[in-house]
Amino acid sequence: MGKGFKTTEEDVAALTVRVPRELVIDIDRERNGRPVRVPRNTWILEAVVEKLDRERQSARNGMRREEDDGQK
Repeated sequence: MGKGFKTTEEDVAALTVRVPRELVIDIDRERNGRPVRVPRNTWILEAVVEKLDRERQSARNGMRREEDDGQK
């Protein structure tokens, strides 16, 4: 992963996430549209990192969470 994430086996936490089947289908459709295919786990981790980056950027810009929830 990018942004300086270097992990060792003890740095990794295994999570079980329940995801609606339709969302998994959407994720796989996006993954399959890439020029280079990535594993589903990698795609999900990239999405989490992007979300965290957006949240941090919003906090730096002085926005409250409820202002940045897409209800503008």
